[in-house]
Amino acid sequence: MFPQPISPVGVGLPYIAGLPAELYRAGLVDFVEIAPETICRQRSVRNSPLIELVPEQMKRARDIVGAFPLAVHGVELSIGSVHGCNDAYLDMLDQFQSAWPFLWHSEHLGFQTIPGENNATLQVGVPLPLPPVIEAAAIVAERSAAIGRRYGVPFLLENAAFYLPDLPADPELGDDIGLINAITQRSGCFLLLDLHNVYCNCINHGGHPMAAIDRMPLSRVLEIHVAGGSWREGFWMDAHDGRVPERVWEMLAYTLPRAANVAGVVFEMLDEHALRLNPAVIEDELRRAREIWDLHRCR
Repeated sequence: MFPQPISPVGVGLPYIAGLPAELYRAGLVDFVEIAPETICRQRSVRNSPLIELVPEQMKRARDIVGAFPLAVHGVELSIGSVHGCNDAYLDMLDQFQSAWPFLWHSEHLGFQTIPGENNATLQVGVPLPLPPVIEAAAIVAERSAAIGRRYGVPFLLENAAFYLPDLPADPELGDDIGLINAITQRSGCFLLLDLHNVYCNCINHGGHPMAAIDRMPLSRVLEIHVAGGSWREGFWMDAHDGRVPERVWEMLAYTLPRAANVAGVVFEMLDEHALRLNPAVIEDELRRAREIWDLHRCR
């Protein structure tokens, strides 16, 4: 049996080591999301990858945000790689959960490794989207179900922003949203609905954001991300580099009453951009998220 939804938590902020600790305070933040790789070191042992938690970095994180409920948001699993996911990441997550239990965890729907020569695994460099084909849905659904059983808490997949149009598609699925629906139906996993990714795809490839949201499996949405972006070489990029666009706030207000199982909303930033933002800007975005959450959240 796949883990069931949990009670609403509220508004979250990623753990970023360089941010002022004062941002992580009750009333401004209800829970914290952490990418465990940010407190790890990676190395190779006998040609096998190893991801190790760094005790000093974990202690610092727990000293700052340990009083808050925790969600995990990974970046290294590569759940869509044909040759297999990153077992080193799962081994590390086993240790993480034992040391610091989390309410739910999530990963990006995509792949970032490919098989190389002599059984080597090659890093692509950036996460790439999966083609919306039956084979991809079956692979990811099977792995998602196994991960749900492994950790006993909800497992979420995040919808991707993509910049490569015209990926091969099976007519039964059609597009990236069809792929998401197929995976959640087959596996019972949940969805981390990244509204800025939906916004990016609609700007770059056409479409209406609210129509895209309506096609999502909203009953499976457990977490929502909002973020900022910027233009680069003719594309609106999911850069996580500033304030949330007004249209994305409108999407949040539209989505919350329609997604009955949402547990939390996270204002997402990348570390390097968060450190250059004035903390007052981050507080403003968190307060905006809370206003919309309080007004529209499902009770």
